[in-house]
Amino acid sequence: MSLATGRYQLSNAFKSLKAEWESTDTFWRDIVRQEFAEQHWEPLSGRLSAVLTAMDRLDQALAKMKRECE
Repeated sequence: MSLATGRYQLSNAFKSLKAEWESTDTFWRDIVRQEFAEQHWEPLSGRLSAVLTAMDRLDQALAKMKRECE
């Protein structure tokens, strides 16, 4: 699997997870959900953005290295 493929799969999996998370709002509206969001969901969401950016940069660096070695 290439880095780009892994990035695509991770991004799509997170989109699916986000849709499922948002759907819980219709029936789960208590302090436990709020605490879960603050302690787990929000940090995960922020970290994923950073991970995807890092994967893009790494993919570019690997492509450059490959070109330079040819």
